[in-house]
Amino acid sequence: MQRLKGVLQYDGTAYRGWQRQPDAPTVQESCEAALSEILGAPTDVVAAGRTDTGVHARGQVVHLSHAARIAPGDLRRAWNARLPKDIWVERLAPAAADFHARHDAEARTYRYFVAQGGGAGSPFVRRYAWALSRFVDWERAERATAALVGAHDFRAFAKGTPPTSRSDGPPGRCVVRRAEWVSTRHGRAFVVTADRFLRHMVRALVGALVAVGQGRIEPAVLAAALDPGGARPKAGYAPPHGLFLWRVDYPRRSEGAKR
Repeated sequence: MQRLKGVLQYDGTAYRGWQRQPDAPTVQESCEAALSEILGAPTDVVAAGRTDTGVHARGQVVHLSHAARIAPGDLRRAWNARLPKDIWVERLAPAAADFHARHDAEARTYRYFVAQGGGAGSPFVRRYAWALSRFVDWERAERATAALVGAHDFRAFAKGTPPTSRSDGPPGRCVVRRAEWVSTRHGRAFVVTADRFLRHMVRALVGALVAVGQGRIEPAVLAAALDPGGARPKAGYAPPHGLFLWRVDYPRRSEGAKR
């Protein structure tokens, strides 16, 4: 069996997220169906992160194994030829036999795009960004964003209950390495890198940070929510269409180093 590592890009608009579902189209299902047709056998594709409904990816890392006699470059071309146009295999290369896209990842980076101003009304902008018409004090939002960096309990910003089998702190513990807002052509993007993310965590954080910038909640309320047992701020989720899994990082010793 040959283990391969791939990097995918996809527009998640038409999909019920990455993971296979019994009654809805998913990115994983489309990837596996096309690949199995080429290889002549059922083939599992395992991703670094299970993006949710409507969420996109610019740097989703996957692994797969197969026994066919086909070069990675040829397999990539055949795979892309059979995939829907909203999914693209950017790269495909040999990996170590024990490489695991999800378990070996040491950090993931997401970007969430917010659009403001005259260009925010464009359908090509609104498809991939949260268009805001109300004023946002970005300096105020950025001050609140600084509190996210470090090891915190993010259960207040998660949907559902995180796994409890952690020995290094609360079950919602995530170590955030970077959290900041950067300027874009049509507004701002929230860039966040962490060792792991809880379900809907990024969208909940963006919703709360925008609420801070609009003066609807105080920065101290957001900071207090990061304590074990902290209450979630009264702010909704940012919509999924502005969120992208941007990149996945691996230890240098791994075949998956630097996506």
